[in-house]
Amino acid sequence: MKFCWETEEERLKRFMKISPKKKLEWLRRMNEFSSHYLPRKARFVYLQLRRMK
Repeated sequence: MKFCWETEEERLKRFMKISPKKKLEWLRRMNEFSSHYLPRKARFVYLQLRRMK
């Protein structure tokens, strides 16, 4: 969420306070959610892009 009263530097500092473990856990949960609830066509594109790496 972006607040109007905070500067870009304050926003970055706020995000840097979050531990790396929590960030990775959040990313893992988002990945699981998107892979579970994406429509078939979108899931196919997602898997194709993932295999290209």
